[in-house]
Amino acid sequence: MKHIINLIPYLPMANWLTIKQLSAKRGLTESTLRNWTNLGYITSATIDGIIMLDDDSLTSYLNVHQTKGLNKESLEKLIKEKESEYEIVLSQLDDELFLLKTQKLHQPLFHIIIKELGQLITDTSQREIFLSISCGETISRVAVRHNMTYQDTINTYSELLINLSKNTERIATFRDRAMTSLFGKYNTDDPTNIPLRRMISDRACNALFKLNIHTVHQLLQYTAQNGWPRLKRLEGLGEITYNEIINALYNANFIVFHENKSIGLSPEISALIL
Repeated sequence: MKHIINLIPYLPMANWLTIKQLSAKRGLTESTLRNWTNLGYITSATIDGIIMLDDDSLTSYLNVHQTKGLNKESLEKLIKEKESEYEIVLSQLDDELFLLKTQKLHQPLFHIIIKELGQLITDTSQREIFLSISCGETISRVAVRHNMTYQDTINTYSELLINLSKNTERIATFRDRAMTSLFGKYNTDDPTNIPLRRMISDRACNALFKLNIHTVHQLLQYTAQNGWPRLKRLEGLGEITYNEIINALYNANFIVFHENKSIGLSPEISALIL
């Protein structure tokens, strides 16, 4: 652990040297000393703004990790192993930090997915346990609300996860029902393959046909690359025809409107396009 102080007298029984001084004395690189300090192998302190290392703590560390007759080559190998260990620790911390940031940023999306999974749990009490814990509520509070012990609540939640994992076909079935409900009238496995003539007027189709856009999929690809406003600039496709296309796609559940009024793909269609 690092200690921040201003005066040497407050640190008795220590042999303080700068990183550079200790490096020269011990024949160890400064980067190695810094790594060992960060890992807590060497006691350090900040004295008048300068990082100081305790030579005695380094001696203790080396005595513990050295074996009788350990030569310079073996010591260098040990140093490299510890440096690799340090890099691994940092890498793991970076990964965990990234996951935490990602979960916080995309929490609304994760909650939607969790709610959909919850619909596959038929028991009302178990569904509530699954949704509450998955969305971040503490296990102890969930346990109290359901008159369960802490361990029983953990066991119930774990069993729910196992069952969901074992029955992934139920998730597929649930999605199939949603797709059938939204796009069943088109009688196709992939609604993005629907010809535009089935949805919009001949005037709108003729303007899009000039760009070889004949299906919903081709139209969505074009707007993904060029943006929706680009449609307004197509020959023979003005504001009225543009609104006709947008309304047709919206009413058919292909697109959604965000709060900032921008246009996005519906979740079901986005999964097909991606």
